[in-house]
Amino acid sequence: MAKNHSRVTESEKKRKNKRVKRNRFMAKVFIVLFVIGAVAFIGDRFLSGMLNTGEKIDSDVKTAKELKDDVVNILVCGIDWDESRSSANTDVIIYVSCDVKNKKVSAFQIPRDTYIGEELGGGGKINSVYSHGKKENQIMNLVDVINNKLGLPIDHYVTLDMEAFISMVDAIDDGLDMYVPYPVTLKDKNTGKEETIIKEAGWYKVNGYLAEKIVRNRNYPNSDVQRLEVQSYFYASLIKYFTENLNVSDFIKIMSRFTQYLTTDMHWTRIASLAQFAFSVEYENMVIIKPSLHGYDVLKPGTKNPVNVLVCEEEQWAEYLNEYCRPHQKPKSAEELSMPTNPPAGEVTRDHGVTNSSVMTIADILNKTKQ
Repeated sequence: MAKNHSRVTESEKKRKNKRVKRNRFMAKVFIVLFVIGAVAFIGDRFLSGMLNTGEKIDSDVKTAKELKDDVVNILVCGIDWDESRSSANTDVIIYVSCDVKNKKVSAFQIPRDTYIGEELGGGGKINSVYSHGKKENQIMNLVDVINNKLGLPIDHYVTLDMEAFISMVDAIDDGLDMYVPYPVTLKDKNTGKEETIIKEAGWYKVNGYLAEKIVRNRNYPNSDVQRLEVQSYFYASLIKYFTENLNVSDFIKIMSRFTQYLTTDMHWTRIASLAQFAFSVEYENMVIIKPSLHGYDVLKPGTKNPVNVLVCEEEQWAEYLNEYCRPHQKPKSAEELSMPTNPPAGEVTRDHGVTNSSVMTIADILNKTKQ
């Protein structure tokens, strides 16, 4: 009997040890899950608190529900605050279509001097719509114009002022390697004095201040259009740096340094998922579109100085928008666009002619810099 009692005790000891080990394991799992949950919660509160959260976009301008998982369309704008005026203009306007299904990204550049008509006020240029529309949520003024006149759906927006731009480049520790395709000469609007900051085309190491001067310069023979080309090279250089030197986690860390200058309707987790998607897209499938426009200098009635405007070439715009910005959607003809095809009323003091269009992948741009 004593022997049997001894065997039962050993068995109980083994079962007890198993229970202890199992309980310790479950305790460790619980602690790990708790820590992960706490970090996620704190990270969510931290990053969400850093982002300037804008109002949501109206549902009637968003991508159709049946395409929700296949396409995401984002309006990206650089806001220009000038001390000489009380309102802000959109100095940079880019419509970005993310074809998630086919792993493609298309960026359609809309020049700031694009003429959209006098009915919206602000001189009739698209860059003034932001501050001269009727809606309190100012970005919706521009969203509505792009949706109504070009028939483009918009799911999200990102606006950033130039401090964000400078901070983003300065967050790159050693500076950004950027190819500049033209010499850059700045011209003071008040004095007319010129200063050359880039003497010849080539690769340069730029900080935020220098990069801003380069991409915002308009002192070219074909000012607004050549500036778009320079900006394309900047985007290619930035994408090259991010994809070759960072992962998504690093990208979020860099982004956290300038979020106070950025406003978006997206939650940071949505931004992270789109960044993850962007990191998976090949350079050959990232396209930057610069459409053709007809440039004029026009002296409007009752004014003393001519204004420069760029008029949309509807046939070509329709072709490019259908091919690159309406993936999986019904195409629209030139007649279905609602853009002006003539300059504003007044005396045309100079006809600049039609600018050349371009469709270049990031791979194309980077390959050109090797020549």
